[in-house]
Amino acid sequence: MFHHSRRRLARSFAGVMGGILLVFAAVFYRLEVENQLQAFDEELQVQAGIMAAAIKYELRQGQWRLVLNEVPFLGGKTQPLDHHLAYVRWFDPAPGTGRESLGSLRQYTGSRPPLELFDLDGPPHHLQLGFQTVEGESGLLLRQLTLPVQQEEKLLGYLQLAVPLEPLQLTLGRLRWGLGIGIPLTLALIGGAGWILGGLAMQPIRRSYEQLQRFTADASHELRAPLAALMSNAQMALLAPEQAQPRLEKVVSGARRLSVLIDTLLQLARQQGSLPLEDLPLLNLRALLQELSEQYRPQAEALGLHWQCHLPETDLSGGWLVRGNAALLRQAIENLLRNALQYTPAGGTVQVSLESQRQRAYLHVKDTGIGIPPEHLPHLFERFYRVDETRARHTGGFGLGLALSQQIVTAHRGSLRVASQVGEGSIFTVELPLSSSTSFFSAILKMSRDNPNRLVLSIGVYDQ
Repeated sequence: MFHHSRRRLARSFAGVMGGILLVFAAVFYRLEVENQLQAFDEELQVQAGIMAAAIKYELRQGQWRLVLNEVPFLGGKTQPLDHHLAYVRWFDPAPGTGRESLGSLRQYTGSRPPLELFDLDGPPHHLQLGFQTVEGESGLLLRQLTLPVQQEEKLLGYLQLAVPLEPLQLTLGRLRWGLGIGIPLTLALIGGAGWILGGLAMQPIRRSYEQLQRFTADASHELRAPLAALMSNAQMALLAPEQAQPRLEKVVSGARRLSVLIDTLLQLARQQGSLPLEDLPLLNLRALLQELSEQYRPQAEALGLHWQCHLPETDLSGGWLVRGNAALLRQAIENLLRNALQYTPAGGTVQVSLESQRQRAYLHVKDTGIGIPPEHLPHLFERFYRVDETRARHTGGFGLGLALSQQIVTAHRGSLRVASQVGEGSIFTVELPLSSSTSFFSAILKMSRDNPNRLVLSIGVYDQ
């Protein structure tokens, strides 16, 4: 399914980008042709202006005569060696035709005109004024300009000149060759890039799909066992009324287990994304840990464990402020504490500590328990994941506690990490951002240690 979707995505990407590339290449080629033709047209226009300016219409021996002797190329002067003109032609206007573009060939220089232009007894030839692209000798393309020459509102004739388009053909040939190689190569690169990008785009979708499948399978499995136990105990209670009391107690226990599972799943579904910390109240993290330590110390001692709590010394209640939801953070930390108690054998040690670095609070929950194998660490915070299935079911766990803790900590813009060695224990580290006001109290605390008198002055200024 994902391979097919990736192929379709890559094909669509390559099609769209290929279409854009082809349109761009066509527009670029068209603009290049127009720019090159414009350069030839400008050269023809300049040459035609020079020639037209040299044409004279003078009164000689009582008659008006057209003098072309001074016209470059048409006159008797030597032609410059660097000229690019293929030919220059002069057409006399047809008698009685007025300003219509009809004329008869009178004089030319360069390549020989077609035979029909030499038929002086035939009808005048129609001349297409302006720029045209025509075919010359040996199939060579020419850029031709034909324009009327007037003097004092009198039409003297038509000047026609042309330059070969061979340089343009060579340039466009190289351009077509480059596009012919570059476009397929670029399309191949686009296709490869589309395949790679399609794979990258499908990775989060694949992971989400796999997580959804795993979550559905695990949730179905977890719900099936309590429901089966409920049905079995209910049926036995109906068949044997004298044993109804213990059976009903098991039904209640199973219902509570289902309720805990459903509540946990709902919390996981609700805590998506980050919480708006700016709108949350300030919470004293040290005070919360102190309260939880006093709550869990008796449980640890009842299990034969050594409980240690190392909290920083401070006389200021605002020294460890974080913004967050107190109930959620309490639940996240309690999950870590219960996890440490469950997986630490009698005689072991559970240690809770708190420290700060660069406006970040670090809460460590360390135990000397059985540890976690390295292959399980990457999956430890996944929902319904258990390292030891037998022990987890015996303790009533669903494999959701660590996933919920990580989600809560992440929602508070923090992080939850774990380091563990088999047989030596584990250490879970919760990192949370301290409130900006914490730096103020920390500064006062530092001043109090360095100079008590200065602290009194600072507090006095602050209270004012």
